[in-house]
Amino acid sequence: MSMYKKTLQAALGLSIALLGTAAYAETLTGTYVNYTFDESALGMFGTAALSASGDGLVFSPVDFMATTSGTVFAQDTIYVTVTANPGYQLTAFGLSETGRYSRSGDGPLGVTGQFGLTDVEGTTVNHILATIEASPGSFTEESGSWAAQAAITLPATGWGGADGSVGSVSLEISNLLDTSGFSGSASIYKDFIGLSAFTTTVSPVPEANTYAMMLAGLGLVGFMARRRINASA
Repeated sequence: MSMYKKTLQAALGLSIALLGTAAYAETLTGTYVNYTFDESALGMFGTAALSASGDGLVFSPVDFMATTSGTVFAQDTIYVTVTANPGYQLTAFGLSETGRYSRSGDGPLGVTGQFGLTDVEGTTVNHILATIEASPGSFTEESGSWAAQAAITLPATGWGGADGSVGSVSLEISNLLDTSGFSGSASIYKDFIGLSAFTTTVSPVPEANTYAMMLAGLGLVGFMARRRINASA
């Protein structure tokens, strides 16, 4: 990993630690999940709305940009609690972003970020962090567009508390745009941020009275089987 990328990621980690967890206020209920976040803390992420399918969250960034003539760093972090609707459990998450850039001169332009999950029902020690990196990795044209992706699959075991079914996680998205190492004029814009949640159905756990009925039924079957054997003897 280049020293440039290490510096960007170190800056991101420090910013995340200083920001902490936001106070949640707004909840959007989708088809299989709901999203809870502090609407007043979205910052440059702009506004949030459910995707057309109702399974994802779409952000419309506002002035999420870095330029050599103004702000050379543009960094922001948000926290979202994702909760599966009754009958479902969380299995994976995907993040996609797009943007534009323009440049006149030499030097690196930076687009990076971190995408993380923390267990809500079990222990906060359960934490997964993925790096968001843009494609193309270097910007050589005078202008163009870029795209970035990240994905996290939840472990099969160890998350979700005693029942092992992951019903809720705290999700963190931290983005950084940078033109600080550029000699000349340059601008980077983030235009779209889309979050997708993937779920599967939860197998219902029988209640105590259901177990009692099952045992009684098995006992009756055994009794009838013994009677049939004795009758034929």
